[in-house]
Parts: sequence; C-alpha cells; structure tokens
Amino acid sequence: MATATPTTTTTAGRNGMDKDVKDLQAQIEQLKGDVSELTTTLRDVGNSTAAEYKTRAKKTAKKARAKGQKAAQDAQDSAAAYYRTAEGQVRENPAAAVGIAAGVGFMVGLFLSRK
Repeated sequence: MATATPTTTTTAGRNGMDKDVKDLQAQIEQLKGDVSELTTTLRDVGNSTAAEYKTRAKKTAKKARAKGQKAAQDAQDSAAAYYRTAEGQVRENPAAAVGIAAGVGFMVGLFLSRK
C-alpha cells in the first residue's frame, strides 16, 4: 500500500508565500483605486459633454424659434397684403365679386350634392 509522505513547509518558504500574498493584496488595492479614479474621470467627462450638448441644443432651439417667428410674421404680413388687395378688387368691381362668389358657391354645391 502506498503511503503519503508529509511535506514540510520551511519558514523561509512560508515567509516568501506570505510576502507574495501581501504583494497581491497591495496590487489589488491599487487596482481598485485606479478603477475608482477612472470611473470618476469618465463621469466628469460625461457630465461636461452633456452640458456642452445641452448648451448647443438651447442655442439651436433659440435660433429655430427666431426663424419660425420671423416666418410666421412674414406669412401674416403677406396674408394681410393679399386681403387688402382682394378687398380693393371687390370695392372696385362689386358685381364681378358677387358673380364669382355665386359661381364658387354653385360649384361647391354641385360637388357636395354628388355622393
């Protein structure tokens, strides 16, 4: 029958192993600190980038709002000008205006009566 022979660990071997374990623990702690610093740095970069994009979006929205308001004002001015022109034409030629209105009304009635 085979018997196992007990191995003895020398004090020098154990001290070397303890030193290696302590070195590994120190390296792990250093790695944890580095990861924590990296996480903080990435968060700060993300926050600054988000703030930059938010500022850009606000500026773009402000410009778009100004353009929209100008376009609306231009459309309103144009509609008022067309209204004044049409009103002037009706005042100059009331009979023609009544005839046109009657013709348009007749056509609308025809289209609506067909089903």
